Amino acid sequence: MNNPYNAPASDLSRAGENVATYQPQILAVNGRIGRLRYLAYTFGLAMACMVAAALLMGVLAAISPKMMMLGMIIYIPALAISFIMAIRRLNDMGHPGWWSLLTIIPILNFFFGLWLIFGPGDAGSNNYGLPPTKNSTGVVVAALALPLFIALVGILAAVAIPAYQSYVLKAKASRGALPAPAQLQAQ
Repeated sequence: MNNPYNAPASDLSRAGENVATYQPQILAVNGRIGRLRYLAYTFGLAMACMVAAALLMGVLAAISPKMMMLGMIIYIPALAISFIMAIRRLNDMGHPGWWSLLTIIPILNFFFGLWLIFGPGDAGSNNYGLPPTKNSTGVVVAALALPLFIALVGILAAVAIPAYQSYVLKAKASRGALPAPAQLQAQ
């Protein structure tokens, strides 16, 4: 019997297991990247740009303090890389890359960035290509380093800034520039 309304006879229980994927490259300008890769690639490249800018500014400051501002040139490629990563993440979510221009609108860019980090990507292939492969251990470690780094800097700042201010007050008091800290507390 050839009834067009019958259910297919094939076994569809394993249909989603053989989805083709591709391995994303860090500096590729097209393709898709998931949430963890977006965090890891963006954080890693931002750290590399900050180190390069600090080194360049240090070298230029040794030559001439006025030339130190030329070190800001390193942020031009950093800006381009951030747009490329946002475009790739948007492509994973099935949206066009020009939406990455929302990153330059104040206040909206904060919520847009959260959406890029927490919004799910398309499970299968979409108009922008195949889904990326499963995240490697290095990608997971790099992505988790971001919140740990921010927490570490916050803790260090909370401890170091008051300690440094106390040190400066004591140093000035020992030179006679200020009254002693005990006299300041008595007032």
